[in-house]
Amino acid sequence: MSAPAELLARLFPVPTQTTDADKVFLLAALALMRRENPAFSYLEIGSFRGGSLAPFLMDPGCDRVVSVDARGRALPDERGTLIDYTGFTQQDMVSGLRASGVPTGKLHMFDGSIDRYDGSGGGSFDLAFIDGEHTDAACFRDFLWTLPLMRADCIVMFHDRTFIHNALRLIDIYLRKDGRPCRTIHKAGSEMSAIAFGRYRTIDLEGWFGEGEAPDAFHARAEVEMIRHMLINRVKVDHVLNIVPPPTQVQE
Repeated sequence: MSAPAELLARLFPVPTQTTDADKVFLLAALALMRRENPAFSYLEIGSFRGGSLAPFLMDPGCDRVVSVDARGRALPDERGTLIDYTGFTQQDMVSGLRASGVPTGKLHMFDGSIDRYDGSGGGSFDLAFIDGEHTDAACFRDFLWTLPLMRADCIVMFHDRTFIHNALRLIDIYLRKDGRPCRTIHKAGSEMSAIAFGRYRTIDLEGWFGEGEAPDAFHARAEVEMIRHMLINRVKVDHVLNIVPPPTQVQE
C-alpha cells in the first residue's frame, strides 16, 4: 500500500518523526475508521509538533481529536539516551498547525501523562496512537490507561515499535491473561504496529495496512537493533579487549 508524495505532503504539512511508510499506515487507519463510522474520535499520546495530528484534524469524519503529551520535558528512551523536548509548548504546537493551514477547532490538549488525564474532550475513542515516552514501562503504562478510554470496537496503534517491542510483548501477555480477543499487525517496512479489538479484529488488516511481519521475526530483529543502540549510547570502550580462551588444563 502506498500514497503519492503530494498526498502525504498535503495531509502531513507539519514536520513529523514518522516515515512515509508510517504515514501511509496512519492514513489507512483513518480511511478504515471513516468506512466503519459516521463519525469517529482520535486519541494521540505524544504529539510533539502535531504532525501526526494533522490528517485527523483535517478530516471531516473525525469529530474529536485529543492530544496527551508530557510537553516541555526531556524524556528517557529505551535506546539509552534522552529525547529533549524542552522549550516546546502546547501553544508552539497549535501555532505550527495553524501556520500550516491545519484547523484546530476540534483539538483538545492535555499536558502530562495519560495516567493523569483529566478527561478533557470527553467520551470514548475509536482510534488511538501511542507515541510517547519510548521506554517499555512507559509504553505499557500508556496502553493500560488508554484501553479503558477506548470503545469496544477500536484500534490502538504504536509508533517506533522496534524500540518498545518488549512492551508490546507484555501487552500481548496482558491481553491473553485478560481474555480479551484481539488481533495484532506489525507492519513490515515501517515502525508501526496496531492492535484491533471488537469488529476490527475480523477485518482483513493486511488488506488495509499492507504486509505484516511475523511476531517472532519482528521481536528477534528488534532485539538485535536494540543491542546495537545500547552499545552506541550506553557503553564506552576505552581499549580493545583481546579475549583469549583459558589455558588447557592437563589431567594427571
